[in-house]
Amino acid sequence: MKTKSIILVLVALIAVNISISAKDKPQKQTAVFHVEIHCDACIKKIEQNIGFEKGVKDMRINKDAETVTITYDPSKTDIDKLKAAFEKIKKPVKKVEAKEEAKQS
Repeated sequence: MKTKSIILVLVALIAVNISISAKDKPQKQTAVFHVEIHCDACIKKIEQNIGFEKGVKDMRINKDAETVTITYDPSKTDIDKLKAAFEKIKKPVKKVEAKEEAKQS
């Protein structure tokens, strides 16, 4: 009986710790990547490749401004990995603007 009580207390403490940790970490981050976008084929190439990178939650492409705004999960990817993904499809990043972290409430 004593062992069961100790195990239950430990499980409860672990659950509380995980819950607190999840609230403290940002769930999403957003960055604006400046890349050359000449035509619809460029847009399609970006959508078909970058949109399926691990951790990408949302992506918006602005052809006129030549920007790709990506919202991503920082526990699965980061700006360097996303830049490498752009370079892999021959779309080198000219500049990156990191936006404020969005915390999930």
